[in-house]
Amino acid sequence: MNIPTIDEVKALDGKIFAMLNEREMDVLNFYRLRGRKYGVAVAVINEADPKRLAHAGSQEQADQVLKSANSRVSITV
Repeated sequence: MNIPTIDEVKALDGKIFAMLNEREMDVLNFYRLRGRKYGVAVAVINEADPKRLAHAGSQEQADQVLKSANSRVSITV
């Protein structure tokens, strides 16, 4: 994967997490892992049950909980 642009990650701000397509998820995950290096903060604002989220055994399981809770993406550059 090539390095996603800042414009690509900015475009994710306010989107519903469960509705992201494959490329958008790739961009989100890239900046989740490396955002600080590029001055980008990524958060997924959620209404998820904290107990379900705490019991997630992996990032993929946590993502499924967030998707089911109608979470939104928040990007700060």
